[in-house]
Amino acid sequence: MEENNIIIENGIRLQDGNVIRGYPKQDAIVELCKKTPMLDTTEEYLSIGKKPAKPKPTDEEESNLQKLFTDNSFLILANRKRILNDSRMLLTPVTVRNGLAYTGAFSTATLGVYIEWWHNCPYSVLFGEKDDTMSLIWYLSGSPLSGGNLCSMVTEDGKAETVRVHFFRKLWPKFTDILADYHDAKELYQAYTLPEVIDILKRETTKEFYTESIKEFRYQAKVNLLNAQLRDWEENYESLKEKCDKYEKEWHFALFQLKKDEIVAFHKEYSIRKENFQNRKEELAKENQELKRKLHQKELTNKGYQPLLSANKKEIEQLKWELDEYANESISTLIPKLAKGSIGLSFGDLDKILSEIAEFVKSSSL
Repeated sequence: MEENNIIIENGIRLQDGNVIRGYPKQDAIVELCKKTPMLDTTEEYLSIGKKPAKPKPTDEEESNLQKLFTDNSFLILANRKRILNDSRMLLTPVTVRNGLAYTGAFSTATLGVYIEWWHNCPYSVLFGEKDDTMSLIWYLSGSPLSGGNLCSMVTEDGKAETVRVHFFRKLWPKFTDILADYHDAKELYQAYTLPEVIDILKRETTKEFYTESIKEFRYQAKVNLLNAQLRDWEENYESLKEKCDKYEKEWHFALFQLKKDEIVAFHKEYSIRKENFQNRKEELAKENQELKRKLHQKELTNKGYQPLLSANKKEIEQLKWELDEYANESISTLIPKLAKGSIGLSFGDLDKILSEIAEFVKSSSL
């Protein structure tokens, strides 16, 4: 039980909440003192002693490591579950110099950062408009303010291409969040090198597994992207609708102002008619209650009850129609620009404009 607590305490919490074990760098020294070699699950790369600090790679070495990453991005993606369950693979550094304007380069990302980003940021996975080819964004650079950017994507065959994306603001925040989550883990725990990971994956990944794993990811990524686009369109619609309603209301108020006296007079007359309608509606509601009482008390048969109830209902409908017709004709005459088509205002528009007129009259009297 104590060992499990240590594993959880010295673990790495992933984006989905799962915790995997980290292999602290200082443990390697302890194991060396014990002269007990530690083998990874592949029994290939020993973890004996603390590896000496490596010099900073040259530009040529960085370029080679970057190409190794892009050439094998889909191999890495296919083995995402394996990597997310082995912290030494998870923390493998990826020498890609991502960065934002005004903030400089990001700290070095890891395989885990990229895998979790591709999984949790729908716009990091692209699909061709013509052939629906899946691509992964692997390089981020741009302005967090303007959204201007210069990114790169890679296809399954390893072809890297520079792209400018219009959704840059949806890419970098998630990347930086995940990157920040990995900061402490990179300092504390052991990690393989990228060549070591690629060597392991190439030797152990079968063609069948690769094909099925990429197919599974592709389906989920496409669903995630479509859902994200749908949410964005809904948000854009609501935002544009809100702006449109605001400008429309301001336009209506300007039209009301041109005929302020007539609008105020109409509103007064309409309010009187509406009050009369409400009073009559309440009277008829009471009559209906009395009719129902008589029906239950056998003072009225159902045959006699239904015509009376129907007549009251029709009277309410007729009175409501007359009230709306008065409002429709009055507004269309006063402000023809508000009438749509030859039949005047729709009921939805009428209710909205009546509400605006009431607000306008109220504000004008202050």
